[in-house]
This record gives sequence, C-alpha cells and structure tokens, in this order.
Amino acid sequence: MDPKGRIRKRYPYQDVMTPFEKLKSLPDVEKHLRPGITIASLEEQARAMNDLDAAVALKRARARLFELIDREADPRHRRSA
Repeated sequence: MDPKGRIRKRYPYQDVMTPFEKLKSLPDVEKHLRPGITIASLEEQARAMNDLDAAVALKRARARLFELIDREADPRHRRSA
C-alpha cells in the first residue's frame, strides 16, 4: 500500500512478457492455433517489422476501421432495402 492507502501492484521484471511471449510460453500452444498457423510462422511475421513500423501499421488499420464504423453509423450512407 502506498501512503495514500492505494494498493500498488508490482510485477517482477522476469515475469513481464508481451502477449506473443506469453502465448509462446503456454503448454501445447500449437494445438490451440488455427490449422496451418505455427509458432514459427508467427515468429517470422513478428520479425518482419520493427516496433515503430508495427505501431504505424496498427494506427492506420485502426483509422480505417473507425472510418468504416463512422460511415456505417451515418444515416446518409445507409442502404435502402
């Protein structure tokens, strides 16, 4: 607890993982993946971009998604049945 009475969680550095690292650490992970997807193929895909490029790609994809959502929500773009 900190001086203000709030509970502060602390995580040991050795236990901190990215989501992909956590996925790789799970037992029998291959049987939970879609057919044709392997940890090796996911690792290759992860190495294809550096962190900055991946962040930019994520930002662009998120922007496209929200543009699509906005278009769908705009009544002027509704299709008539």
